[in-house]
Amino acid sequence: MKKLALALVCLVSVAFFASCNEPVANPEPSIAIMTGENYISDGQTIDLYQEYNLGFRVASNSQTLKELASFSLVTKYYQGTAEDVRPEIIGDTTITISGSEFVYEEIVSYELAKSEIIGKIEYVATVFDKDNNMNTTTVTVNLNLPEEPLNVVDFEWYRLGNEQTGLAEYGLVWDQNAKSPFAQIKPMDGVILYKFDSSVWDEVTLPSQKIAKFSDGATTAAVYNNVDVNQGAIYDDVIGTRTTDGQYHLIHVTSSRILAYQAPYGTPCYIYGQAK
Repeated sequence: MKKLALALVCLVSVAFFASCNEPVANPEPSIAIMTGENYISDGQTIDLYQEYNLGFRVASNSQTLKELASFSLVTKYYQGTAEDVRPEIIGDTTITISGSEFVYEEIVSYELAKSEIIGKIEYVATVFDKDNNMNTTTVTVNLNLPEEPLNVVDFEWYRLGNEQTGLAEYGLVWDQNAKSPFAQIKPMDGVILYKFDSSVWDEVTLPSQKIAKFSDGATTAAVYNNVDVNQGAIYDDVIGTRTTDGQYHLIHVTSSRILAYQAPYGTPCYIYGQAK
């Protein structure tokens, strides 16, 4: 009986040592992108000229516990959206590391350079351990050129007799002062005149918003004739034009004034407002 028990102990011991020597199925170290406020994430669209955090955390394999050896980051730029576009390497960094954990962080920001064609950035991060086991991860972000807010400018429209100034750049002409008596502001040949609700002026702050309003919600008109040229007044009228060069102008008429009659030409009339 003693011999049998001893044989069983030996058998168990052999099995135990054999299992300890079996290779680990996945011995590579771990690698993951860091997350948090303002950190880049895979598939994200980021704006040019803005700063973002980029970070990776790597660690030894939890089974092998092999010490880390190196970390590398290759940054590639793809111009445009075509699938067959070749990337340009714009960053290639390799760092010798040690221990069981390592964190890589940097602040990234991109500017418009050679071309106005926006593309994407691909970050390829790779970690090696002392046994040359490797793991890698890729993070891709799309580059976006953010819209600049519309520039708001003051305007002054003036008319005395047949002389007028300030309207031509918006594709408009001060045709006459009707007996009503109201200023008759009309579009030049090929220009389209629009009328909007007054709320549109404050709603529109970006170029894309402006174009959208002209496409949806605008009413075309043959004349804008709401300004009384017999007296100064306050207005809250929003009109717009599409000029022959394809430009859109949003116009906010806010006030008017008149001066004393100047013989033999007539009464100087002014219309004020802003445009964007």
